[in-house]
Amino acid sequence: MNKPEKPKHLISKKEMVNIIIDLKLISSSNGANKKVLENKNIYSDDYVYKKYNIDSATFALSNNYYAFYVKDYDEIYTKVKDSLEGLSQFYIKLEETELKEKKKQDSINAVRKKDSINNLLKPKASLKEKLEKDSILNPNLKNKTKPKKLITPVSDKVSQSP
Repeated sequence: MNKPEKPKHLISKKEMVNIIIDLKLISSSNGANKKVLENKNIYSDDYVYKKYNIDSATFALSNNYYAFYVKDYDEIYTKVKDSLEGLSQFYIKLEETELKEKKKQDSINAVRKKDSINNLLKPKASLKEKLEKDSILNPNLKNKTKPKKLITPVSDKVSQSP
């Protein structure tokens, strides 16, 4: 196999790593959502090429060049693999944290719901006291709380003027 010429616009190793990571991420999402993306005229390779301001030929030439130099190509793909594994671990931990938070919030909401139901079933102390003091609901209160007279009569006899 002949040694390939170094492309005029060789993509750096670092940028190749980033491009390949993006291509892998988008291609993995295409499996489930390919039709959705295509309906919105989003094609994974085109999106990545636009993001990095390259074209497919530039990527292909750079990829072929690095593939000839196995050590360089291996270095690129080791970084891609490590980055994807790190990203995967990040999202696994994030999902675990979110699940723990959701369980915690669900427990709090369950207690709140139980408390609010209990509060609805039990009359509040102030309402309960008002109900006990209500003379309409408690007829025994009528006899106990007679209003005081404001004027004490001087005599039982009423004087009449001629």
